[in-house]
Amino acid sequence: MLQEIEKISPTSRKLTINIPSDAIQSETDSVYNNLQMTTSIPGFRPGRIPQAILKKRFGKKVEAQILEKMVPEFYMMAIKEAAIEPVSYPSIDDKIEIKPGQALSFSVTVEIKPDMGDINYDNITLKKKTFTVEEDEVQKALEILQESKALYSATDDALKEGDMAIVSSDAFIDDEPKEELTYKEYPFVLGSGEMPKEFSDALTGRKKGDTAEVRISFEADHPNKTIAGKEVLFKVTVEEAKKKQIPPIDDDLAKEAQCENLDELKGKIRDNLTKRKESQTNLEYKREILDELIKRHEFDVPPTMVQGEIDSLVQQEKDNASRQGVTPKPDDELKKEFEAKAKDNVKSVLLLEAIGKKDKVDVSDADVKSAVEEIAARNSLKPEEVMKLYSVREGSMDALKSRLFADKVLDLILGKVTIE
Repeated sequence: MLQEIEKISPTSRKLTINIPSDAIQSETDSVYNNLQMTTSIPGFRPGRIPQAILKKRFGKKVEAQILEKMVPEFYMMAIKEAAIEPVSYPSIDDKIEIKPGQALSFSVTVEIKPDMGDINYDNITLKKKTFTVEEDEVQKALEILQESKALYSATDDALKEGDMAIVSSDAFIDDEPKEELTYKEYPFVLGSGEMPKEFSDALTGRKKGDTAEVRISFEADHPNKTIAGKEVLFKVTVEEAKKKQIPPIDDDLAKEAQCENLDELKGKIRDNLTKRKESQTNLEYKREILDELIKRHEFDVPPTMVQGEIDSLVQQEKDNASRQGVTPKPDDELKKEFEAKAKDNVKSVLLLEAIGKKDKVDVSDADVKSAVEEIAARNSLKPEEVMKLYSVREGSMDALKSRLFADKVLDLILGKVTIE
């Protein structure tokens, strides 16, 4: 039970918790009674072993077992009694020991959600955003669709930008072969950027069966340590050359996109672009709402939550750098760079959570199912595959539920906003 609560800071409390001696004795008796029934000691019948003998042999283990059960149990009772919401694991201030016949008193320090006072999200005014779908945007979408339907056919002609080369390549560093850098029948499109530019330059004008040598000097800070600071010689053979065959933008292309004719396809593209721009506009409104909420409410945020968000932002930045093949800034520099953003992100989470709680916003199983199906359809996946991806990447579906919750709260506020 809670004995005392002390305010250390706006986001941390020290709790002094008391476990009555009779509760400790009852748990102690229960543990030893169980040991009597399950322990075998020569010279004693099962269930008849004196507690003094068991204490001598198992005393420290029993004490640890009692503490492991009772400390979290009474901590949770104290949290409920203190009416606080922890955001981190508690830090136990002193060593905890059980003394026979005495109550157990211990102290913990824990970070909590701050008291944000009355949340004001009324009378928010935003400037109206307008958009149009231009003809050239429809044309660009048609060209992207046209490109996606392109086929590559074998050719004896010389390769040029946009053509596909099927290549095999052996790699050498200081005349020593490097198996890990070897490619066999690897397809790439000249000028696409998926391979270093030197490859496209060397293969431009080559035909099937031709060979080329490509020398590339890599930066010393390249993430791949095998090639960092080294010159690599690639001996490349064109196994096959393929020319891109792009279909015309006509009714046949429209029919491949499940439309009756080109006019219907253009109308469908325009509708999709309109919906996308509406979604983007709403997203911008929601960002402005969050900025306004943060501006209206001044409160401290728990350091643990901020640090967790900083770590997340740094990891995202490093992952992005890895995908782009560039070296990220040092961790210390990134942490400093993301500190303000992390604080605002945490404030946003806490504010939306408080508003959602006040207005009884809930994310139902049906909401999650609908979102999963939408994500699956958008990425040509099965719903089960989307759920598996979330489980692998996030550990559970909680991340999706949190996003849906935030969207619902922001939709609620957006419905009350004045747009002029």
